[in-house]
Amino acid sequence: MFSEIKIKTYSALLGLTPSELDDFMRRYKSYLLTQKVITKSVLINGLFILEKIHAEKWLIASEKVKLKTKNITIIRYSEKIVELYKSGMGTAKIVNHLKLNHRVTISKSALDRFITANRIKRD
Repeated sequence: MFSEIKIKTYSALLGLTPSELDDFMRRYKSYLLTQKVITKSVLINGLFILEKIHAEKWLIASEKVKLKTKNITIIRYSEKIVELYKSGMGTAKIVNHLKLNHRVTISKSALDRFITANRIKRD
């Protein structure tokens, strides 16, 4: 249906690998086939399917890192948080950095708990 170039382009735009894009397309197609009428809300539900795929991807990545937390946002940005903390930034500055540069809101206390639970030390 799609050429290899289109698959690579679309997967890069969505932040997925080509196999994850294929999974998304199969899941979305089967969802659309179950609907009698395709409305705006039915189309928007594709975004929720995409969000589930991203969440699964972040959870798998978090298992590789082996940092203790259940907060999906912290899991997603854990490498950046550890890097900023080791470079000398405090939790308040890290929260502001994530908010300004990544449009992500994390509470200072959640970040404190993440750093102390994982015993992250500054070099």
